Amino acid sequence: MLTDVGPVEIAVPRDRDGSFEPKIVKKRQKRLTGVDEMVISLAAKGLTSGEVQAHLAEV
Repeated sequence: MLTDVGPVEIAVPRDRDGSFEPKIVKKRQKRLTGVDEMVISLAAKGLTSGEVQAHLAEV
């Protein structure tokens, strides 16, 4: 995955029946944009770095 800060490796789980619909990284997406803005927005709302990390893991 190519991001604003460089390439990032992600692990994609197997989905044999095609029922999983990803939220942040869409299927066959090569470039990821907007994550930096999302993290800054969450931090501006007062979330700690741990809370931001937990939010991203949940999403």
